[in-house]
Amino acid sequence: MSDDIERVTRVSAAGHRVLRVRFAGERHDRELDMTGLIARSVHFAPLMDDAKTFAKVTIVEAGLGVSWPVQTKWGRLDVSATTLKRIAEAQQPMTGADFAQWRAKLGLSLTEAAKLLGVSRRTIMGYLKKGDLPPVVAIACRALARDKHVLAAHYVPARKATRKEAA
Repeated sequence: MSDDIERVTRVSAAGHRVLRVRFAGERHDRELDMTGLIARSVHFAPLMDDAKTFAKVTIVEAGLGVSWPVQTKWGRLDVSATTLKRIAEAQQPMTGADFAQWRAKLGLSLTEAAKLLGVSRRTIMGYLKKGDLPPVVAIACRALARDKHVLAAHYVPARKATRKEAA
């Protein structure tokens, strides 16, 4: 099997609709708020108001996912380790340093980042100095980095004036 397949090595409920998960290769547990998945999926609806059943989460398939003792028409209620990892990454706060790395990775100038996110250049400079950015900014940045087509659909290159144009 490939080493890039996500695996869960430890899981427990850390409160109603919150999982404490450790992924293979990581030293620390992550807390994942599963409320959104539960609220937006008919399959997970039985867990919405059942903390007792939610707490019965177990690792399945040698860590390829986790499961609850709820039967669906497709079998037990489960979610893959890959999905859990994406949720964990999406819920991580984005810091100013993370934002600087995002901008460098995409090769964006301050002006291009500002146009892409619909904010001023001054706001972009402020983000670079911030502890945690607003969640909506982190969501947008991660979506733009993950899908080159989304980036291409919204990217506007900064136009540099030449001497003749400036005169």
